[in-house]
Amino acid sequence: MNFDRTRVNDLEYIRRTRGAKNCRSTFLRIAETQRQKALALINDSGLMFATFFILRDEIIKMNLREELNDRGKTAMEICDIILGDKSGLPSYDRRIDEEIGNVRETLLWIFGTGIRDDGLNEDFDQILDNAAAVLIKDHCESSVLPDVIKLIFERNRKGRYFHDIAWVCFQTRDVNALRFIAGYLRSGNPKDRALARSLLNLPEDIPLRTVQDRERRYLEYIEWLRENDPYIYFTGESFQFSNSPILCSVDLNAKYLCKDCAECMRKRPIELTEEERSKISEFFSLTDEEKAELARTSQKLYKENPSLWEQWIHYPVDEQIYTSRLGSGGERV
Repeated sequence: MNFDRTRVNDLEYIRRTRGAKNCRSTFLRIAETQRQKALALINDSGLMFATFFILRDEIIKMNLREELNDRGKTAMEICDIILGDKSGLPSYDRRIDEEIGNVRETLLWIFGTGIRDDGLNEDFDQILDNAAAVLIKDHCESSVLPDVIKLIFERNRKGRYFHDIAWVCFQTRDVNALRFIAGYLRSGNPKDRALARSLLNLPEDIPLRTVQDRERRYLEYIEWLRENDPYIYFTGESFQFSNSPILCSVDLNAKYLCKDCAECMRKRPIELTEEERSKISEFFSLTDEEKAELARTSQKLYKENPSLWEQWIHYPVDEQIYTSRLGSGGERV
């Protein structure tokens, strides 16, 4: 998201140095005497969304709305939809694309330039959250993901509400979100570490006190993620329904059969051979620890020696467990 920040817009400068009230009064004074200059300032590529947002009433008062450029007109419509419907984030963000055409660039401008002023007021934050939601869910815009995660942690540090934006983050169903979150395990801020641990569903008793502890735990998680990346799925749970949601998990069935979980999720029910169905039936009867152990062995063997895995996967499950515990992989004993 690259926006023109090389030149400071006059209205932007006034808002940041003298406050929103002075910004509004200055804009009204210019609009009353120099209408075209007011339009040029509000349509300027260097204007940030927060400044545009606080001037919405003045734009309407001076009958400038219809003379805004496409970005300004679209931003006004987006604000109207979001602030006119209080039914909740998941239910109304889709209306933005349904009722307004070609909104992607405007949404990127709203979110990309607006995040620096997060916390301006409740309505402003609501617009940021919805802009991110539409970009992620309807436009598959993964470029906003690092900033969405940054926003989650900044709000949490300040004790502010972050549940809606966290829900947006996990709607990406992008494993890279977990990588970005894992970076906060190394943070010097205990609130960051606690939230990262919660979002990643890590045990509360793991040590994260020293720099060495945090680095070790981060590297362990990244290694775990590398092993399980193809088999991770997102549960759909959220903070709206639980204080400790399990936001993602590993599909051990997919890992055991070495079938890419994303592919499986797209093609459910998974097309399995008769033998695979029989294997999964046996696998299902195992304890959680045995499932995890066997899935790990299967995945490791598949990566290291696919031809040997082809033999091993046909063994009876009890023999697979036996060879797994001996550390002999596909070698019969």
